[in-house]
Amino acid sequence: MLVLISLDAAVPDNWGFRGYFDLLALFVATPGLVVARHQPRNAIGWLLLVAGLSAGFGGFAQEYATRAVIIAPGSLPGAFALAWLASWSFSFFVAPLLTLIPQLFPTGRPLGPRWKPLQWCGVAIVPLMFFLFGLSPGPLENATFIENPVGPSGALADTHAALQAPLNALLFLAVAASGFALAVRFRRARGAERQQLKWVVSSVVVCTIALAAMLGSNTKPSQIFMNVAVLTLPVAIGIAITRYRLYDIDVLINRTLVYGALSALLFGTYALSVLALSALLRPITGSSDLAVAGSTLAVVALFGPLRARLQRFVDQRFYRARYDAARTVDAFAARLRDQVDLDALSGELVGVVAETMHPAHASLWLRGR
Repeated sequence: MLVLISLDAAVPDNWGFRGYFDLLALFVATPGLVVARHQPRNAIGWLLLVAGLSAGFGGFAQEYATRAVIIAPGSLPGAFALAWLASWSFSFFVAPLLTLIPQLFPTGRPLGPRWKPLQWCGVAIVPLMFFLFGLSPGPLENATFIENPVGPSGALADTHAALQAPLNALLFLAVAASGFALAVRFRRARGAERQQLKWVVSSVVVCTIALAAMLGSNTKPSQIFMNVAVLTLPVAIGIAITRYRLYDIDVLINRTLVYGALSALLFGTYALSVLALSALLRPITGSSDLAVAGSTLAVVALFGPLRARLQRFVDQRFYRARYDAARTVDAFAARLRDQVDLDALSGELVGVVAETMHPAHASLWLRGR
């Protein structure tokens, strides 16, 4: 496996902190994959996936160019081309996350026909950022040790410099208008949708504060603050999905939590037991085969009980209504074994159904003999 990241002192500093784009890719693409798999017609999942892949490519290209140009010059091919692509391809991250998702979340549709032109403004950010960064003279964005191989010179460079201020203003207006669309949707929303939007609106407020701080003083702390603030947006979307059952993917999230924790615990148990048994049995057997066999049997024996305990823990912490309903049904089943009065049993049964299912009306009809 090729290791690209290095702590070599010769590596130049970059915006924010190194590895940020790879972290951002994980945070953004994970909820995008979940939503896209279970609600393929909703644009939110696909937009998150595009943004996550763009961030991941930018992080990879940056480290690739750093190793190929600074750490080990000439060791990797195509470094200049990758660095140039990464200098403007992060527009595929900015356009979805900062413009289109605020306009469309959570339904995947705009507020109305009059808001559709704003969507095209979000799409237009891609060619706009290509011009601003991909065709900019001088050092490449986030790879300042490489000169732009297609940067203009002379009069064209002067024209590009003159257009930067108005085009940056248009970029800012598109992001601000998308935030305004989110505010309008939040004002109109009711019920669960309003609760979902509260998290995203809170994240947008944090990002706005971080952007103002960075514009006021573009220092390393303000850049890191901006990095962390942007991470709160996919986190807010993830909370809206899990806490308020957005997109009806509770079952997948439940299973992911249970089996992810189960896999980690079983792997840890297996590794520790192999090490412990190998140390104990090596003086007797001289090999580790018996330790591996014993550890495997232990993991198999632990699977069922450990999965049941983790399921109860996840339901209790994250799916409290389901946990309480299961406890109510279990308690009713225990009382059922000792109950002989038909009228009392009927009343208890109706009460359990009302408590666990919350129907508008519940009654019991018994067919006569």
